[in-house]
Amino acid sequence: MTRRVAPVLVLVALVALVVGYVVWQRPAAPVPKPLAPKDVVLQYADGSTMWRSTDAWKRPPIVQRVFAELGPAALSFDSLKATGGVVRTTIDARAQTFAAAVVGRLIPPLRVIDTSAPITGRPRELDASVTAIDPGSGRVRVYFPGLSSVDDLAGGVRKELPAVLAEPFAAVAPNAIEERATPLDVSAAYATLAARGVQREPHFVTSVTAADGSLLYEAADTAKPVYATDRVDRITASLKEKPGCDGTACVPDAFPWMVGYTPEFAVTVYVEQTGVVDAGLPRLICLSS
Repeated sequence: MTRRVAPVLVLVALVALVVGYVVWQRPAAPVPKPLAPKDVVLQYADGSTMWRSTDAWKRPPIVQRVFAELGPAALSFDSLKATGGVVRTTIDARAQTFAAAVVGRLIPPLRVIDTSAPITGRPRELDASVTAIDPGSGRVRVYFPGLSSVDDLAGGVRKELPAVLAEPFAAVAPNAIEERATPLDVSAAYATLAARGVQREPHFVTSVTAADGSLLYEAADTAKPVYATDRVDRITASLKEKPGCDGTACVPDAFPWMVGYTPEFAVTVYVEQTGVVDAGLPRLICLSS
């Protein structure tokens, strides 16, 4: 019996030795390479491309606003970059382009003192922002932060408001607008008047889809009645009668601001200046846009 078992044990030992040798000699499994970042595309409301991550080396203010809005939905830029995705924004391509063209036409070119210094990043002596919101949905249709790359004049910094901008709200909500606010805040406040007292949160994103087409996010309606309709209608009627408004509800005497609205748009123009500026410039930009 012992003689029969011994060869088997030797065989098992040899097999174990050979297997162990082979395993020891086998090269280690290659470390997987990190996945290449996928393209993240931001689209205008009509589906045309606004911005794509693989082609851009920086994120302009409007792109930063979009991803800040998606953060609470766990759809940060980094997470979308790993899987790829398409973000459909609320921005109207034609209105955005037109607002930029109007500001570019009416604001003088940046005056360069030192011709050897680059223009990029240099503060402007005169600049302007344009924001517009659809009162019926809360969608931000225009978000033009200005011609300078230094500040986001549309929503990045709160500015002091003239008292006249708060006056229309005295009959419904005296504290509807704070003493300091961004142009986007002002547009949102007046969009509530344009919607006849229905407040909606301004937002930049309509939907987000993954690379495979599955829906990851869709904006919800945030409609909330906050003012009595009859009171708002009286406010709108009085604003339409202001000189220079031409039948559109507006606040023309709030330099360096200009605010106007219709049922389709609530628009705010803010002009940032370091010198003397024509007081009619905000109104001219607003009416041209």
